[in-house]
Amino acid sequence: MTSVALLHRESELGHRLAETVAAAPGLTVLGSAGTMPALREVLAQEVPDLLLVDLMLPGAQVQSVLQELRHEVPDGRPRLLVLAVSADDPRVMAALRHGADSYFAHAHSLLSLPEAIEQLVRGESMITPQIARQLKSHFEAGGGAALPEADCRLLQWMAEGFLVSEVARALRVNAHAVGVRIRSLYRRLQADVRSQQDVREDAGLQGGPLFT
Repeated sequence: MTSVALLHRESELGHRLAETVAAAPGLTVLGSAGTMPALREVLAQEVPDLLLVDLMLPGAQVQSVLQELRHEVPDGRPRLLVLAVSADDPRVMAALRHGADSYFAHAHSLLSLPEAIEQLVRGESMITPQIARQLKSHFEAGGGAALPEADCRLLQWMAEGFLVSEVARALRVNAHAVGVRIRSLYRRLQADVRSQQDVREDAGLQGGPLFT
């Protein structure tokens, strides 16, 4: 059974999220919170396998949960899935840069949310053409070590709108392997961001807010 905790912006949304997750086979809701103090109370009881974070929360709360969980919770748990209305929301890329494992753009429906949770639990991350283009630009701009050729092709194809199944066939791997590679690209992105932050700190510089 995969345990899930929720951090959401309002009680109505939290109720809908919790109902959607709890109704799915193999998923259970440990707790739901609307603020960081309330979330800390949930986590004090038990660390979930996955935390779903609503990006419509105030930026300071999203920043806090990404920083605290990535630096204070051991063993890479919980996995962090951020929830946005659209992948076009700039906060999605900001969250991926600073610790999120994947994202779910729900638009008008939450029906496929359990599938996104299960995908992340398997070690896979999703990517849309919008995010693939931004990730590709980051690495092409010299944001860290050069990518292997297979990863460059993966990002190029995803940026062009190819399906995961199509990319998997082209790379002669299965869809799971593509999802795992996407997750590894997010980890490389996050490592680049941490390195840049270390350089700023060594120089005595202060970074700006993660979310605006």
